[in-house]
Amino acid sequence: MKKYVWILGLSFFLVFVYGLDAHSQPKEVTEPGITTYYVTSKVLPVGEGRVYMSYEAIGTNVNDAGDGLFHNSTVRCLGGMTFEKGVFEDERGWCSFNLQDGDKVFSTYKYAGQAKPGGTGFSKGTVTLMGGTGKCAGIQGSFELTRFTPRSALEGIGQSYTKGNIKYKLP
Repeated sequence: MKKYVWILGLSFFLVFVYGLDAHSQPKEVTEPGITTYYVTSKVLPVGEGRVYMSYEAIGTNVNDAGDGLFHNSTVRCLGGMTFEKGVFEDERGWCSFNLQDGDKVFSTYKYAGQAKPGGTGFSKGTVTLMGGTGKCAGIQGSFELTRFTPRSALEGIGQSYTKGNIKYKLP
């Protein structure tokens, strides 16, 4: 009988310990988001039909639900890419999201796509969250985004927006 009590006690202990561990695992959160950007760029021809472009983009992120960590955040990005006959496969950049409570989230991204005459375009990319400040220290995540570049309302200024689901885990 003592053997069964000991086995039963050990079973409860293991369920309790592993149950707490599973409960304490960070939960992945998914937030839909649309970010609009105002973009200034520098362009350098680097061969026939080939140009390098570096840029700074500032934007605002919102979602239809009206809440979430990234809702109403602002963002600043620096990036660059090489266009060959309007196609790019090497865009890389880094961003700092400024959340409403003052915390920041840092990210990096990679995109590939094309630009058409007149400045319009379309691309797909992957964003990786690299950490943050305050309650976002240790944030992790990776997600896909689609970027659309409509014709700009102002000569010399780029405009674009991204759509996707921001996925992250907080520690």
